Amino acid sequence: MIDLLKIKKHVDEALKILEYFPMETMSSEKFNEQLEKVMIQFEYTTIELRRLCEENQMPVKHEKSNIKIYHAKEIYGSIEITDNGWLHICLNTLLPNCKSHTNSIYISDSITRLIDRFIRYGGALPFYEKAFLAIIERCNLENRKSFDHDNKGFKAIQNALKGRLFADDNQFSLSLGLFTEIDDEIACHIYVMPENETADFFYLRHGDGL
Repeated sequence: MIDLLKIKKHVDEALKILEYFPMETMSSEKFNEQLEKVMIQFEYTTIELRRLCEENQMPVKHEKSNIKIYHAKEIYGSIEITDNGWLHICLNTLLPNCKSHTNSIYISDSITRLIDRFIRYGGALPFYEKAFLAIIERCNLENRKSFDHDNKGFKAIQNALKGRLFADDNQFSLSLGLFTEIDDEIACHIYVMPENETADFFYLRHGDGL
């Protein structure tokens, strides 16, 4: 009951903001600020619901198998090990604008859950002494309004992967690439690979191999 009350509180907070939304007298900056507050409350709601659903799921029996699990999918994204051994995560959303929302708990939580589920069902994560993290946003000019890389919340991705695929996200352990492709798809593709295979990534990307 306590968990449900916590969820209801987040929903009520979001609805309270929406109810008193005098959009016609609100500046564009203030309007975006209020929308961010609504989004944060719904992100908390989503995460609490995810946790509650998992806690109340009926246990599922799985027979042991020698088959290696390479792919796991949820409504918010998917995870797989590619044929060349890289980790590939696809999130069905774009990176948040960190100018107004410093870090997206929704992004971090989605990645963590995908990885945890992948491991739970038999997947094995690679671990790199030196890694290259490539983040490719696929979007068009209509659905992406923040174009500066430094305004995008990519750090949420680094933090969710740190300690699981590479030891730390400092400049000696991790190299980072941020890319955008004009596409009607709204998605964020994340690739993690050994740093010495970076050239292969660029070759495949420019040859439409990804």
